[in-house]
Amino acid sequence: MYQYNAVVNKIIDGDTVNLTIDLGFRLTYTANCRLAYINAPEMSTEEGKTSKIALTIMLGIGDKVTINSTGLDKYGRPVVEILRKDTTVNKIMLEQGHAKPY
Repeated sequence: MYQYNAVVNKIIDGDTVNLTIDLGFRLTYTANCRLAYINAPEMSTEEGKTSKIALTIMLGIGDKVTINSTGLDKYGRPVVEILRKDTTVNKIMLEQGHAKPY
């Protein structure tokens, strides 16, 4: 697992965010990132829209965050945990019922 600093660019849905990730040495990488260990409802459902709103409340555009990268998913997207104080946004989404374990 690798840890990086990142900036939130956009909330895609309840389990996907677009981040600019600081790789070090003045190198950055911008990508849609999948939140690790969770699966949010699809955006075509009311639950999916509610899930996206919940994530938008937790993560504002331009927020600086720290992420743990667990690798890439089958589509080549980084899979990440977004750290918040002593927990992760991923865990909060589960606890609040906006996602299911994956």
